[in-house]
Amino acid sequence: MKEAKLTEVFVTKYALTSGPFRVMAEVNESEGMCVYKAPGSYFHQYAHGNDFWLTQEDALADCERRRAAKIKSIEKQKNKLECMTFTIGEASA
Repeated sequence: MKEAKLTEVFVTKYALTSGPFRVMAEVNESEGMCVYKAPGSYFHQYAHGNDFWLTQEDALADCERRRAAKIKSIEKQKNKLECMTFTIGEASA
């Protein structure tokens, strides 16, 4: 059985919840994904596309992009809530 080549990757998939992390993973560049086992876990985890990076600088830039996008989304929600008006109508039978 062939042993998989492990590469250090930086996973940003959970950047806004539990935070980014570094892990050794098997990278499949042709499919744009990596497979790893989280510390203390028996199960394989997967990261696809822009959910993992090969350099710390790229990973940190992605975390900042994710944060900015989330802030923009929250501001949009806030504006929508602030523009709401309420009226009380008659109940229909």
